[in-house]
Amino acid sequence: MMSSFRLKVVTLNVWNIPLPIPGVCKDRQRRLAALTEHLMQEKYDIAALQEMWFEDGHDLIQQKCGSWYKYTKYFARGIIGTGLLVLSRYPIYDTLFALYGPAGLPTMLHHCDFYGGKGVGLCRINADSHLVDVYITHLQAGYYSGKEFAAVGAYTGVRMAQIVQLMQFMRNTRSHASSQILMGDLNTMPFEPMMTLLRDGVALQDAWLVVNGSEEDGATCNTSDNIYSCGKEFPQRLDWILYGGSRIECKKCDVTLRRVPNDSICYSDHNGVSAEFEIRDSSSSPDVNSRDKSSCTGAPIPSSVLTTANDAVTEYLNTVHLRLATGYRRLMMTLLLLATLVAAAPSSILTSALCAVTAVAAAFQTFVYVVTKSEVRELRDVLSVVRLQALRHETPQETAI
Repeated sequence: MMSSFRLKVVTLNVWNIPLPIPGVCKDRQRRLAALTEHLMQEKYDIAALQEMWFEDGHDLIQQKCGSWYKYTKYFARGIIGTGLLVLSRYPIYDTLFALYGPAGLPTMLHHCDFYGGKGVGLCRINADSHLVDVYITHLQAGYYSGKEFAAVGAYTGVRMAQIVQLMQFMRNTRSHASSQILMGDLNTMPFEPMMTLLRDGVALQDAWLVVNGSEEDGATCNTSDNIYSCGKEFPQRLDWILYGGSRIECKKCDVTLRRVPNDSICYSDHNGVSAEFEIRDSSSSPDVNSRDKSSCTGAPIPSSVLTTANDAVTEYLNTVHLRLATGYRRLMMTLLLLATLVAAAPSSILTSALCAVTAVAAAFQTFVYVVTKSEVRELRDVLSVVRLQALRHETPQETAI
């Protein structure tokens, strides 16, 4: 006898950034208070929140929403934390987190992505005796406009590498008995090849497209009704709910958390996405050996997508190599200057100050150099994964006799 139950989920980039810069994170306290009211009113089963860096935000949600969302997981990794918070009505009995190797530029302090602990978290949730693997992530931002676009190329190579690592993480952690739901700000638009790579590589479906059939009205950022991001760029669908598994079906998907009711503010500079799933049960326990191979490894990835992934990561790797060489020269010059100042036996306050500033600069450049070396290794590993995918799809499958 088959039975099923409904699971209601939501994802939102909360825009709760710990930067003391005017104009950044406007109306933060009011927005958080409105968010807690919405969460309690809608009573989701699972909420995936990104950019939840401020601890007072965690405390407020625990205080206001703890009676319904009894189980929470904040992934506290990276220099300032990941900002990834999962709220659940059902028990979270296992968690795992993996930092992405490539994660922005440490020298771009105002972008914050490098210091924000970019990665993917997994919460294994027992939802009414149904196993659900909930993945949450926040990929590298694009910074699509102005001189910064020319400088960093919208970080396309970084995001492509993160997509490959996300794909590998999901493929290697998914349970044979579970349904999978991936939620978060992917900073990736539907037409980009990296979305094809992710969907095909992990056999995921796009909740919005399954329910609504087209991209119309699906934008979650820079929309005309958002007072914080309207007019910055063209409307973009950057926030996603993807799902996989043989027993899960999406019944409803909406863009939500737009304007705060009876107020002039929005919940965030992004809109949220909500979905309702029907998860079917089976009278017999699933057998790991009976799984369809495609549900584990994903559909064959188009060769054109793999080529694009290889080219994007390779191009970014070449840029990192150039940055590494430049950083090494700058470090050597700074160390030489520091040695010269120290040899001069500083006696004046000005000379002592110059020594201190140069020492700090040398320490930071050393940090950047070490980080960049590590990023080179990570990118080479990502390239090997992409090339193995290409080889797997080129190799004829053996036929059982």
